Amino acid sequence: MALPRVATPTYELKIPSTGQKVKYRPFLVKEEKTLLMAMEAGDNQAMTRAMQDIITSCTEGAVDLKTLASFDIEYFFLQLRGRSVGEILTINPRRPENFKCCEKASEADICPVEINIDDIVMDTTDIKASEVNITENIGLKLKFPQIETVQKYAGEGEDIKSENVFKLIIDCIDYIWDGEEIFKAKDSTKKELNDFIESLSSAQFTKVRDFFESMPRLSHKIDWKCPKCKEARVMIIEGIDSFFV
Repeated sequence: MALPRVATPTYELKIPSTGQKVKYRPFLVKEEKTLLMAMEAGDNQAMTRAMQDIITSCTEGAVDLKTLASFDIEYFFLQLRGRSVGEILTINPRRPENFKCCEKASEADICPVEINIDDIVMDTTDIKASEVNITENIGLKLKFPQIETVQKYAGEGEDIKSENVFKLIIDCIDYIWDGEEIFKAKDSTKKELNDFIESLSSAQFTKVRDFFESMPRLSHKIDWKCPKCKEARVMIIEGIDSFFV
C-alpha cells in the first residue's frame, strides 16, 4: 500500500519589477537540503544556483528566471523561505560600524533580531523608465541586471566598482534606436556597444546610470541593541545574505 502524500498549500506573489502574479508552493525537505549544502559551502554562486533551482521547482517552471532582475530573485526567495520555514526570521547581525556605545563594546558583538518576513516590502515606486532618450532621435532600451551579472562585477559583500559599471551597463543594453532603426545589442560587438557608451556626454550617461541607481534593494530597518549596555541604534540590512546571518 502506498504511503500517504502530504498536501502542500499554494501562495501567490507579485514580481516586483513586472507586477506579474505567480503561484508557488513552499519548498520541501529535499529542496531545503540543497539550500543548506550551498550555505555550508559559503559559495555565492552555489547559493544563487540553489535559489534559482528552488524557485523553478516551487513554481513548476512557470517563472522564466532569465526575465527576473537580481532584486526579484532575492525578494521571491525570501518570501518563499518565509512560507516554507516560518514568517519569523531570526538573524544575528554584528555591531554596526562605528557604533561605540560603551567601554565593553566590541566589533565581535552580535544582537539577535527577529524579523517578520511579511514586513519586508520591495519599493519599486522610484524605478526610472527603461527607455532612455539620448537625443531627439537616438535612445536605448535597458534591462535590469540578472543576479549572475551583479555577482560577476561586484565583489562579495561590496558595491560594483566604477571600472565595472560600464561593463554591467553594456551587458544590460537591450537595443539602441536611431529614428525608426533598431540595433539589437545581441547583434553588436562589445566594442561597438562600449564605443557607443563612451561617446555619450556626461549628462547623457547620467540618464543611463540613473536607471540602475533607481533599482530597489532588498533591505530592512532593524533596531540593533548592544548586548552589554542595551543602547540601541537603527541599522539597515541589505542583500539576501544579510537575512541568513
